Amino acid sequence: MRHRVGIVGAGWTGAVAGRLLTDAGMAVEVLEKADVVGGHSRAETLHGVVYEPNGAHIFHTSDPAVNRFVNSHGLTRPYDHQVLTEVYLSPDDEEHEGRLLSWPPQVAELQALPVWPTVERELADLPPTPNGDNFEDYVVSMMGRTLYDLFIRDYTAKQWGRPATELSARFAPKRVELRRDGVRGLFRDRWQYFPPKGINEVIESVLSTVAVTLNTEVSVDHADDLARDYNAVIVTAALDDFARCPGELEWRGIEMVSHYSPTDDPAGVVTPAYVTNRPSLRVPYTRTVETKHATGQHIGGTVVSQEMPGAPHRHYPVLTADGANERRNAELAAAIAERVPIPVYFAGRLATYRYINQDEAIADAMAVADRVAADLAG
Repeated sequence: MRHRVGIVGAGWTGAVAGRLLTDAGMAVEVLEKADVVGGHSRAETLHGVVYEPNGAHIFHTSDPAVNRFVNSHGLTRPYDHQVLTEVYLSPDDEEHEGRLLSWPPQVAELQALPVWPTVERELADLPPTPNGDNFEDYVVSMMGRTLYDLFIRDYTAKQWGRPATELSARFAPKRVELRRDGVRGLFRDRWQYFPPKGINEVIESVLSTVAVTLNTEVSVDHADDLARDYNAVIVTAALDDFARCPGELEWRGIEMVSHYSPTDDPAGVVTPAYVTNRPSLRVPYTRTVETKHATGQHIGGTVVSQEMPGAPHRHYPVLTADGANERRNAELAAAIAERVPIPVYFAGRLATYRYINQDEAIADAMAVADRVAADLAG
């Protein structure tokens, strides 16, 4: 008799784990509480224009196995993601729309600014290696106080709703950089893609041979049902949600406020970049996202989304300097595993309470699928 595996969640991790275990000959069922698959990566359309209701999702990886997998499901269209940041050099800056600079900051561009002499002195005084226990101290040690204030300080306050001194430095090296090489693409990964219709068709291809049940919410309260129906279960959902204890973990959510604008030119756009960071407190949102820059869609219109922070959604884990949320997530995982009578595995961004990219979610799925297959075979 084939082993039966239940997977909670049909985002990247659940979809890929489901496909790999199905290909390995197991009877897999993916259980998704929404009425569509794809999770936060999913794109939608407004007046025919592709846009992203959960923020920008650019696929990038340097992992050959992950690259081969997504290529086999149609993710092949190259894309070079470049981000701009609008900064104000002083509170009374007369330039109404501020100055558009590259993100990450480029030293060659900064040298043309009136604040460069100050920045140059600060850069000369930096330690050989960035350091600091909290996010602010680490980033200031990387780029100096002036650049931190221009690019990071207020953006971070808006994004996380708390001082940067309370946030962990652990994710700073992955998210912040000061460049001297002139490379303007945000990512340095070997492969980078953006599908013209959004990621939906790719994830749907991954799930094409997998049994998927939509509009089904599963929690620890269904422990006996899970044990009856499956030999093992993989949870990719947020654990405070799965454990029925909302508020046990701290999450930071966003709300994308999206506006359609007609354009005379089918290739027309209305913002300077796919993603334009807006760190200034003059606006309540952190950035604008105009997906048409990435899709290259030819249609008489475009959609610009303003990313409003502080919504009651589980988008980003809040990695504090003291690590309290990560410890609590580990406790919830242990409690769930004890309550469910069959082996339980946790994988993906939500379940493991990590700040990871799409390719890392896929790598998580590959690893957990290997563990499940090995354990059930034994």
